[in-house]
Amino acid sequence: MTNPANGGAYAYGKAEQSLHCEKGEPRHVCRRKPRERWLALIPNAHAGCVSWEAFERVRQAIRENVLGAEQPGAAKHGPALSAGLLRCRSCGRKLTGRYTGSRHDVLRYACNRGRLDNGEARCIAFGGVPVDEAISEEVPRVVQPAAIEAATSATEEEARRQDELLEALRRDLEAVRCAAQRAQRQYDASDPENRLVAGGLERGWNQALQHVGEIERRIEQHFEVAGQVPAASLEEFVGLARQLETVWNNPKRMCV
Repeated sequence: MTNPANGGAYAYGKAEQSLHCEKGEPRHVCRRKPRERWLALIPNAHAGCVSWEAFERVRQAIRENVLGAEQPGAAKHGPALSAGLLRCRSCGRKLTGRYTGSRHDVLRYACNRGRLDNGEARCIAFGGVPVDEAISEEVPRVVQPAAIEAATSATEEEARRQDELLEALRRDLEAVRCAAQRAQRQYDASDPENRLVAGGLERGWNQALQHVGEIERRIEQHFEVAGQVPAASLEEFVGLARQLETVWNNPKRMCV
C-alpha cells in the first residue's frame, strides 16, 4: 500500500543508518527518511500494480486516516455511515457521531469540537439516521455502473493474461523442441564406437525430450483449467450489480 514500487516508481535511499552508543556498546539504528530526503524517486519507471496517480491517492488516504480535527479521520466504531466525513457548515469543524437512547443505538451528529477544545457554545446537532439513509440510497446507484465496468475490465485483463501465458508456453515449447532436435542430430552424428561421447549425447537428448513433455503437459493443464472456469457475461455482471442494493441494505453487512 505504501511501497512506491507498487505504483511503478523507482525509489532509492528511503532509509538511513546511524551509530549510537548504548550501554557502552556501538549500535546501528536504521530509520526511514521522509520522502523529500530520499536520494531518488522516479515515477513511471516500470509497470506497477496500479498507476502512479492511484498510488498517490491511496497514500494520501492513508495519511489522512488519523484522528484529528483537521483530518477526515479513521473509521469509527458503530454503524454510523458518515462518521469522520461530515463537517459543520457554520464553523467547518468535523462533526462527531454519538449514540443515544436506552440501548445507545440512536445516531446523532453534533459539532462539539469548539465546546470541547475552546469552551465555545454548542454549534449544531441533528439526527443521523435520515442522513445515513439518504447516503445509503445514493451509494448503490453511484457504485453499480462502476462495479459493472470494473468487473468487465477485470475479466478482460484476466483473459489477456491467460493468452499471454499460453503464448509464452508455446514459445518455450518451440525452444525445447529445437533443443531436442539438435540433441538428436548430435547423437546421430556421433561415433557409436565412442561409447563415452555417445552416452553423454544420448542423456542430453533424453533430458531435452523430458523438457518437451513437461511443457506439453503444462499447456494441456492450461486448457483444462481454462475450460473449467467459463467466462462471465455482461448480463451476469449486470445481475450481480442489481443485487448490490440488497447486500448493502442487509443489516449483517455491519459485521463484515
